[in-house]
Amino acid sequence: MQARITQKMILFLGMFFISFNGITGITTEEKLDLLQNDSICSVAQHDFKKFTKSLYYTLGDTSLGYDSFEFAAKGYFNLLRKNKIGKERFFTVIDFSKPSTEERLFIIDICYNKIIYKSIVAHGRNSGGLYAKKFSNENNSHQSSIGFYLTSSTYRSHKYDLALRLDGLEYTNSRASSRGVVMHGADYATYEFLNHNGMLGRSYGCPAMPYRNFDTVVGWLKQGTCLFIYYPDHSYLRRSKLLNKKDYLTFFI
Repeated sequence: MQARITQKMILFLGMFFISFNGITGITTEEKLDLLQNDSICSVAQHDFKKFTKSLYYTLGDTSLGYDSFEFAAKGYFNLLRKNKIGKERFFTVIDFSKPSTEERLFIIDICYNKIIYKSIVAHGRNSGGLYAKKFSNENNSHQSSIGFYLTSSTYRSHKYDLALRLDGLEYTNSRASSRGVVMHGADYATYEFLNHNGMLGRSYGCPAMPYRNFDTVVGWLKQGTCLFIYYPDHSYLRRSKLLNKKDYLTFFI
């Protein structure tokens, strides 16, 4: 409970720095009291882009593109508002608009507004070569699935040393569990493989990562964090219910 209170207080602080930009002469407590006013909250909702830009530039790392971050933030805050997120501190963005030669997985510590880890990550073999361009929610498609996920439990098997289960939350990835889409380490998703082959190998649809530091990453992300796989698919961006809510910030009240 204390962790949730601390987290929401930090988000409060981020919001009033934007909503009250330029306002001086009142205390922090008075600013927080003003947030109870519906008109103030309405302004904050309309200024969500300003809010996310402030968070984005605080990260201090533009290797994560703004568009992918903004969409990730929209979904994250909507899931938080719905109390769907079990572990609020971290959320992950995978940007499949980038080639597999670039780091395109980013873990954000929202408490400190900081990217704490970034990595190369493989996409599905039928999604494309250097770039992922095709996506599917169908069994045996061997394609990646875009959209929002919640992480779940871990397991070990003869196939994976360690794997993190992913629960798809949208029409684009709702079959993730039945397809066996998990986050796991792979020999074809290492920097050594990349340097030797010019691009990463590909999975059956899983976001596969280097083995190095993978146990640490899973420790951060397991049991209810938000993961967003981004691609500028206009149909998805228009249809996603998590990206088209108007009340991103109402959970602050």
